[in-house]
Amino acid sequence: MKTRITASDYKLAIIGISIICLLLISVPVGINVKIIQAHNFDTDDNSTFLTLINQILIETRLINNSIHSNDLNNTNSIESINNIIDIYDDITISEDSFIVDSDKFYNNTIMATVVANLADEVLRKYGAAFSVPSNIMLSMDFSKIVNLTESESDSMGQNPSTSFHPSNHSTESMTESEFDYAADYYNAKEISDRIVEIYEGDLRGFETNPESDNNSPSALETSLYELQREVASVASPMKIMEIVHAKVHPNLQLAFNLTLKR
Repeated sequence: MKTRITASDYKLAIIGISIICLLLISVPVGINVKIIQAHNFDTDDNSTFLTLINQILIETRLINNSIHSNDLNNTNSIESINNIIDIYDDITISEDSFIVDSDKFYNNTIMATVVANLADEVLRKYGAAFSVPSNIMLSMDFSKIVNLTESESDSMGQNPSTSFHPSNHSTESMTESEFDYAADYYNAKEISDRIVEIYEGDLRGFETNPESDNNSPSALETSLYELQREVASVASPMKIMEIVHAKVHPNLQLAFNLTLKR
């Protein structure tokens, strides 16, 4: 059954979510809820809606994490609340309606597209954490980050200790002290965790081109766990680009027959 959902339908619900998020800053309550345009895959209203819902889930989890962990602070909570408000603005500013087909809401293609969307968001947030522009992270032209490396190296002059510079960490892992924007890093990390959750709960075992037996992980599974692991270990932005562009997206396309935008 198809249901037309307008922006106004979301207004009260999202305001309610925002109020809950504000309350979470002072009240340590755990919340589980269930986002972003795909890299270059076709999307529909179902996958777009689900990616938005996942984005809200991720932000609320980050708020919870900031409350329960000494490693995070209320600045990051405020950042997450602002992100939720931005999602609300994106929905209400748009005059388009979502037409959600509940009979096809959770099919494998839609969920795989959501994972592709979230992988793009990992690139955006991870790049932002280290001051790498999103257009570079989303590009499959790796020469762009090399050029950024060279320009950063030139601009550093005799001050190599200045924050993060790709030239210092082109392929190796870094440390959390090198973040330019910690909130963006933690966001990317939470997204990578959510990607694995979606794969394990909705996609594992349904790949159309299983390349291994039942006792071995598929190429897609391997790439998703690698992304989660490398984000958690604070790999270089170039490494994260390599995993998403050369492994995650191609394996998603092959495993679930995703179509590219024309």
